[in-house]
Amino acid sequence: MLSFIPDALKLPAAALAGALASASILIVINAIWWLPAARSEGRDAERTAALQRSMDLIRERGKTNAEIGKLSPADICRRLGGVWVPGDNLCE
Repeated sequence: MLSFIPDALKLPAAALAGALASASILIVINAIWWLPAARSEGRDAERTAALQRSMDLIRERGKTNAEIGKLSPADICRRLGGVWVPGDNLCE
């Protein structure tokens, strides 16, 4: 059947055909199975990082709120750059 191909080229041709078939199978497996799994893992990692950052910001905000809650209106006024008028209880 393949008698027209010289004997010296049959083995390299068979090796090339096998390599192409193997590469084709790996490309299909990659496209169907590995890539979607990698994308899913990437999404999960990004969601986890965003959630962790949100929780850190919430904790930080809670500390800030606790510190501000301890301040008197006059102290808040001064920290914001205003001048507290004690007789009128106003911040100017």
